[in-house]
Amino acid sequence: MMYKREMLLISLVLMLLACNKSEPKSLIENRKAYLAGVGNAINHWKLKGLTSDAIPQILVGSQLSYNKQYFNSSSFTDTDGASGNWSIPVADSLKEIFANYPSGILVKQSYYINFLSYDSLSLTYVQNGKIINARFKAAR
Repeated sequence: MMYKREMLLISLVLMLLACNKSEPKSLIENRKAYLAGVGNAINHWKLKGLTSDAIPQILVGSQLSYNKQYFNSSSFTDTDGASGNWSIPVADSLKEIFANYPSGILVKQSYYINFLSYDSLSLTYVQNGKIINARFKAAR
């Protein structure tokens, strides 16, 4: 009888512990966290390299100091004065919507996420018929 009671108590404790497991984040949730940063480690994504149709470009002028910041509120800003909203609808896609300066026309830009970690970001997109790859490094 004592053995049954101990086994029942152990089983109950194990069941309660099993219920407390947290679900791992999805790939999309992880990517959102990497993009915006977590807690005090908010990311400013500094442009480190560009290719246009696979040809490396030399960063000049404002490109050298260009950075973009994504916020957990799904908004973003950049050093060119653009601000708007972002989303990751699927794991390898980043979408931005912002007002074009100075026209005010709403722009919808889609990026393919080549790579995203806590400190590196690589995006590919099409601009004026050219395939652009932009590489960023996180600056905290």
